[in-house]
Amino acid sequence: MHSPLVRLERHARERALEVALVEPAGDGWSRLTWNELYRRVIDGAAGMIEAGVNPGQVVVLRVPTGARLVELELAVRVAGAVPVLLPEHMDPAEVGRLLDEIEVRLVVVDHESRLALLRHAALLDAQLFECDDRSWERLRAMGLDRRKRQPDLLAWVDRARSDAPSGAVLGLPREKSQAWLFRPESSGLLADLRPDDVVLLTGEATDRFTTVVRDAHLTAGCLLAWVEAPDRLEAALAHVQPTHLLLDHTAARVLEDLLEAGTVDGSPWHETPRDVLEATSAQVAGAKLGSRTRKLAEDVLALAPWWGGRLRVLALDARVNRTVSALATTFGFRIGRVAHHPAVRLDLHAEHAAVAVPAPTVVDVPAATSLPRRGRGGAELDSAFSLTT
Repeated sequence: MHSPLVRLERHARERALEVALVEPAGDGWSRLTWNELYRRVIDGAAGMIEAGVNPGQVVVLRVPTGARLVELELAVRVAGAVPVLLPEHMDPAEVGRLLDEIEVRLVVVDHESRLALLRHAALLDAQLFECDDRSWERLRAMGLDRRKRQPDLLAWVDRARSDAPSGAVLGLPREKSQAWLFRPESSGLLADLRPDDVVLLTGEATDRFTTVVRDAHLTAGCLLAWVEAPDRLEAALAHVQPTHLLLDHTAARVLEDLLEAGTVDGSPWHETPRDVLEATSAQVAGAKLGSRTRKLAEDVLALAPWWGGRLRVLALDARVNRTVSALATTFGFRIGRVAHHPAVRLDLHAEHAAVAVPAPTVVDVPAATSLPRRGRGGAELDSAFSLTT
């Protein structure tokens, strides 16, 4: 598997102006091309290094689902550091224990309220980065300046960490024993994604399903649209018109409810949608149907536009029930499989070895004091980047 930097460089070179990411933005949608994503990631990675993050160190990410999370996660990986994402429902005491066992160098949050989960962690040597739009732009500006002074910076990091895993690490709550850290892996459908595929994904950033899909997106170079909650699915289907629909376990559980309540061109697709879905399931199962039931089964064609018009593959992070299976048969899309590998407890402290990045050999001008970093004194420097106390 090529490194994140190599994969990003390839997509920026071969698919520069093609769309990499799509997400809801206010009343509309925003998008990033592969070239834009590449530039934002490499500048963010260099900015983190300039701020003191060394390859092999740990960065905890606590930001919402969406393009910014993708940018930050990739920037951490390209910087040679290890991104750690922790589910909101984890016990803060367990979070504290896990983080105290490893060397956390940086904590990235979009709002101070997200620090509540970390309240039991010591984090004595960690920096805190409050990442709003303005601070992220300034961190990337700091990285661009560092790359100008040290053009081979990220290539050096890539070589230094060539044999080390770079994938995101997740916290895994466990009911009857202590929580683990693990690196999610999978097999199946995701290995078959191609550059011209359009993937619509639902789920939280800290879910193993969305994590393996994000890495598959980086490998394939396809378009990824990502929404967290099932209530955004219908609008996303209409806008994105995906070839692949990948639903996490939360969205998979309510898919039938979404189908019943679904609309096409702003109106309900049928007066009795549940009856239509049940008739379709019975017909596909080969049951003997009366004339009314056969008519209801035919009415399911009114639901076809709801899927966006070009869906080829549907994958659920849950068991596929008879209704969904019948719809797949009727509309001619394939049920894909994503097989999660068993979660293996990760000793991250033993795995990562931090290495110091060489200083730039050419220095043009002193760093501006307005850059988003601050020492313990904090005088005259941006409060978005501060040492925790």
